[in-house]
Amino acid sequence: MSQEIPEVRILPMSPRERSFRGRSVEDVQHGFFLKELPSPRRNGCYRYPTSGLRAALGTVVLFQYEGKIIASAVFNRNERFEQPEGGYKGALWFDAKSIRVFQPVGPDAVRAIWPEFRHFGHVKQYLDPANYPAFEKQLVSVAAPQASSG
Repeated sequence: MSQEIPEVRILPMSPRERSFRGRSVEDVQHGFFLKELPSPRRNGCYRYPTSGLRAALGTVVLFQYEGKIIASAVFNRNERFEQPEGGYKGALWFDAKSIRVFQPVGPDAVRAIWPEFRHFGHVKQYLDPANYPAFEKQLVSVAAPQASSG
């Protein structure tokens, strides 16, 4: 069995943000989460334009895009830049090997696992980590980044 999960958080991603503008859910899943984010150049570095995330090491982050949960990753740390870099104020670092995408999960399915969940929005939300195994079991078409051969 895997390590105990300290927290489960929902991180909203804006389709208006420069990195995601004009990208479909499928493109964000396959292009960003499975290729860009785990690439050696990024190594799990997710830059943010406004605010980071206060979370414990090992927190499972569920990424919300266009009203659905589309990916997950294990949080390592938050890095706030001294000066904004290219319009970004900091970066969230994730374990690149933990990144997963899956068939998008809507609010009703989230609420079935976490009854206290109300709706998606622009706020980072906390979910009870005890319910995460049940959430993980109902995921469909789970994919992980391909290991690079180099």
